[in-house]
Amino acid sequence: MVGQDNDGLQAIAHLKSMGVGIQNILTIHNKPTAHYDVILDKEGELVLALADMEIFDHVPFEQFTSSWCEWNNEEIVFLDTNLPHVIIEYAIQIARTQNIKLCIDPVSVSKARKLPPLLENIFLLKPDRFEAEALTQTHIHSVSDCIKAGQILLDKGVRNCIISLGKSGYVIVNETVKKHVPAFFIDPIVDVSGAGDAFIAGILYELKKNTPIIDACHTGAAMAALTVQSCHTVNEQINFEALKNIQLNHSVREIHHEPIF
Repeated sequence: MVGQDNDGLQAIAHLKSMGVGIQNILTIHNKPTAHYDVILDKEGELVLALADMEIFDHVPFEQFTSSWCEWNNEEIVFLDTNLPHVIIEYAIQIARTQNIKLCIDPVSVSKARKLPPLLENIFLLKPDRFEAEALTQTHIHSVSDCIKAGQILLDKGVRNCIISLGKSGYVIVNETVKKHVPAFFIDPIVDVSGAGDAFIAGILYELKKNTPIIDACHTGAAMAALTVQSCHTVNEQINFEALKNIQLNHSVREIHHEPIF
């Protein structure tokens, strides 16, 4: 969804030039396209971020959801909590009635609160540490705390919880797996912007191919590792060969102590 402004037109043109389907993009009149501005330190780490996402408060419900009845059994569907809570709750309802694999990124602590108390019918939830704290009313200071928070989210109905921890990697929790996976060691880090988006994109790409979730997360981590090496939020050099090179030839960061935050 974009506004009827230069940013929106440029985004559509860029997507089209890359062969991305644009037929389902909605244009909202009299509202600016969402944008996100960041200040990074000299090591490429985030210092301050400002976002204008007001346009998502004006999503036309009927138009936005009209095609959802066409979703097929076991189809992968992704959304984030920039959307209004009424649309999020409707997506969860559709996930139940149509047996959809619904994947959600909570985006931020405040927007994570749009999620309902019970999280049944959510196939995958990918919060960061702070969003996981907000969703579980716990404090996370270590890997074991992450695993406990993940279990709480499973008890609320989530089938797979992946808590992203930036350069400390991620924790995956489901009925059969409860483990921490270190991040790939990348030096230097150019810009962390977009790393979380690349992580979930890689996971979704693999899930669409019915890849086991552990392996899907490994691809997501490789996507994030490629992203932080670029000054662009979306690394234009991401391809299959680059992903395999990261996975085969890069070491992971060592985590020596249980309290990592």
